[in-house]
Amino acid sequence: MGQVGHEVAIKLTREDANARMCCLAALGANTAPHIKIAEKSRKLIVINGCQNNCASKIVRDKGMEPTYKIIIAKEGVEKAPTLDFDSEDVERIAAKIAKETAALPPRN
Repeated sequence: MGQVGHEVAIKLTREDANARMCCLAALGANTAPHIKIAEKSRKLIVINGCQNNCASKIVRDKGMEPTYKIIIAKEGVEKAPTLDFDSEDVERIAAKIAKETAALPPRN
């Protein structure tokens, strides 16, 4: 599910010149440039792979509230023991995020 979330983030970033991905591990490791990226984001979209909500927890631990969050596991994606994923899932979930976040007001 994490692989699907990663591919969704790449797709959304490529399709929107104003979008920018931020390394979640670097954010969790308190890397200043990555914290600044997240803090300055107009819309902080967090993509969690499963119900553990690890991505959301890291963002909240840094004192930020996501503008929008999604859990890939709740979008009909089955957990697989491989890195394989269905590109249709990526397309569908990316379209859902783009649609649901388009009208959201900016954070800052």
